[in-house]
Amino acid sequence: MRKLKVYLDTSVISYLLQEDAPEKMADTRKLWEMFKDGKYDVYLSTVTLEEVAGCPEPKKVN
Repeated sequence: MRKLKVYLDTSVISYLLQEDAPEKMADTRKLWEMFKDGKYDVYLSTVTLEEVAGCPEPKKVN
């Protein structure tokens, strides 16, 4: 079975540490674990990569 392809923009990535939205943060962390487990093919645009590169620590390293 082929993996689903998932395109991420910066807003999805920002929810990893969004403490003022705990439900979204928890859902995003579960999704992130699925990405790390290789369940989906993840795609990012160069714009998203540039935006993440401009983030302060610790957002950039998580």
